Amino acid sequence: MEDPPSGRAARRKKNAAQVEEKSAAVTFFRDAGRSLQEACRVLHMKVSTLAQWNGLFDETMRPFVVPDRRGKAAKVTAALVRKVVDIAMEFIAAGKRLRLKAFTRHLAEQEIELSSKTVGEILTANDLYGVQVKKRRPGFYQNLRQTLPNGLVAVDGKEFVVVLGADTHRFNLELCVDVKSFVHSGYSVAETETSQEFIKVLEMHRQAWGNPLAVVMDHGSANLSDNARTYLDHHDIVMLPAGPANPKGNGTVEGAFSEMAEVIGTICIDTSNPRTLAQNILEKIASVYMTMRNRLPKLGATLSPLGEMAMPVTEQQRVELKQRYRQRARKQAGPDESSKHARINWVIGHHQLAVDEPTLKRAIKCIAHYDIEVIAKAEAAFNRAISRDERKKNLPYFFGILKNMQGEADTARHKEYCRHRYEYEQMLARERLVEQENKEQLSPHVMVDMLHAAITLPIASIKEHAMRQVDRMAEELKRQYRQLGILKKKILEALASFDNISVAHRQEMVVWTEELTN
Repeated sequence: MEDPPSGRAARRKKNAAQVEEKSAAVTFFRDAGRSLQEACRVLHMKVSTLAQWNGLFDETMRPFVVPDRRGKAAKVTAALVRKVVDIAMEFIAAGKRLRLKAFTRHLAEQEIELSSKTVGEILTANDLYGVQVKKRRPGFYQNLRQTLPNGLVAVDGKEFVVVLGADTHRFNLELCVDVKSFVHSGYSVAETETSQEFIKVLEMHRQAWGNPLAVVMDHGSANLSDNARTYLDHHDIVMLPAGPANPKGNGTVEGAFSEMAEVIGTICIDTSNPRTLAQNILEKIASVYMTMRNRLPKLGATLSPLGEMAMPVTEQQRVELKQRYRQRARKQAGPDESSKHARINWVIGHHQLAVDEPTLKRAIKCIAHYDIEVIAKAEAAFNRAISRDERKKNLPYFFGILKNMQGEADTARHKEYCRHRYEYEQMLARERLVEQENKEQLSPHVMVDMLHAAITLPIASIKEHAMRQVDRMAEELKRQYRQLGILKKKILEALASFDNISVAHRQEMVVWTEELTN
């Protein structure tokens, strides 16, 4: 519902008075030839207020807009892309090598403020910089951050060396560590890493703290043996094996071994009592380390590992966390992964490739990280390769082809993205299209032209009718902008471009703009 004419007239009068007050204060400040502080004392206003008003008018008391630089670095136009490309061509012609960070700093010296990522994409889109795509496949690491003590424990083994005189003895130290509290709850020293050692350290943990909810370990044969599985099932412990060739997946116990190896290192003893003495020494050192380590809190923690393990935990919390572990343990492959698994199984069966069980498991795990289209192309290339040379008929050669083709596909995909976003001709075409659309719409410059024509009409009745037409067009123009501040800025910029206009008419147009945007 529109305001009555009296309301509009009152607002216009109020805005006109504000503009008149600002211009009068600035005129007094400039004509009096006094300092800013003296003028403020005479006018009874703050220094910051008069300084701000002084920045709104030029010497002829014509208001102007101070352009701000917000969003300047993020706005990439075709002209800016052309300028960056020209500077890069000069670099290459001078025999210099394009290095992203150095070239970005060089652009900043020429007042072209862009990030190195944007500069790299612009150069890539215009064939001046090579595509660099680094994707490590697979890139999965298991999240071991926990909320409950004695919820998840990590078990692993590490080889330690004891030198007795001229003899070198190697032992496997199996260690059990709680992920949440970092308490070292069990260890065992033996010849090699076996399922018996795995069960032994878990049993030591159970005797001290009770059954954990789950255990994380690597893909070793000792940890995944039938004896280990039977033991875990018997005590209702969920098995969470970390990925193959992935030490970060079992990072808790790996960190414990790093600290222990830093403290112990290689044990050298010059004595003639070889085997039993060496094992007893290593067991004693490991026992001392575990005892001392469990008394020290982790970095940033307030409780020691022993104190944190002794904290009470409700049965409801244990049940909820146990359910999460079970859901993680029984995750199934999606339909896309199933088709990829079927493709690799078909390749192995069709070509009768000789693979053992660990190699097959690794192939099935890795194939899920490649695109299905690339896998199909790799199969065709593999068929051509083995038709020429039968010696290439093996699974590593197939994955070598697949890795190269996947890298080429990633590179082409990234380059196409850069071309679509920053290629000069495409950006120019898009800007022309936007400019054409803007011409077809009502623009602030057209609005200011009509406003100027309406304000300068000599007859009051005709002027009032023309101003109502201008108000209706202004409402239509406001619907094209989400923020009225942007519209106000563009109208004032268009108003500042007028030369042959009186100060009174200019002030009346500024008042109308203030009323429109308020």
